Amino acid sequence: MNLNRVYAIILRHIFLTMHQMERFFDVIISPVLVLILWGFLATYVQNIQSQTLAAFLLGGMILWVVFEKVSTDIGVNFMFDIWDKNVINVLASPITFVEYLAGLVTISFIKILIALTSMWLMAGIFYNFQITTLGFGLSLLWINLFIFAVSFGIFNISLILRYGHSIGPLTWILPFFVQPFAAVFYPVSILPPVFQKIAYLLPISHVFEGMRFTLRTGQFDYGSFWVAVLLNVIYLSGSVALFAFTLKKVIRSGRLVKLI
Repeated sequence: MNLNRVYAIILRHIFLTMHQMERFFDVIISPVLVLILWGFLATYVQNIQSQTLAAFLLGGMILWVVFEKVSTDIGVNFMFDIWDKNVINVLASPITFVEYLAGLVTISFIKILIALTSMWLMAGIFYNFQITTLGFGLSLLWINLFIFAVSFGIFNISLILRYGHSIGPLTWILPFFVQPFAAVFYPVSILPPVFQKIAYLLPISHVFEGMRFTLRTGQFDYGSFWVAVLLNVIYLSGSVALFAFTLKKVIRSGRLVKLI
């Protein structure tokens, strides 16, 4: 065995890990985020004795899947079109990028409806958790989550347009940077003060706070709902504006052709 050749393989993967986001995230960032997330959850569980805890966790997981799947699906579908060289066909056709985005959002909407239905059935059969106990408020929570996920997905596409397909792994990674601040499984009050300030700037944290309020009291939290709506308007407008600016810039500079 030649140790120099073994060292060469090791060195190659060290360099790849340092320069490829998905590898760096898997080695360094992912374990840290998991520790933070479940550390806050453990703190919350230690301080609560409630029969609704299981409902909080299952409801949080189901609603988180809505956000995570939609936000990643939009960017992933765009990446598949790049890998399959289909962006050339899109640009050669009469379709506009707005229409193209609308198609990506619609297919994500259909997929998440199917996923949400299957999760609802499984939760009811195996865990006796009926997500319909949230009543009409469920659709309002779901809409807020979906809008923020769409904003996130459009933001991902803007990054890919600007920096190229090498930054594509961010499509999978970015939602998990949000998760510790989103208070998916625990209330915002558990977070450190600095994290709380970040959480209150995210529509998704108000959605999960509203879900727990509804499960605990049986009433809909209109305050959290309208704050989430206002923040969603800001984030959606910002992501669309960023996309329009980025697309215009890459077309003028010719980087769109290099992306293909």
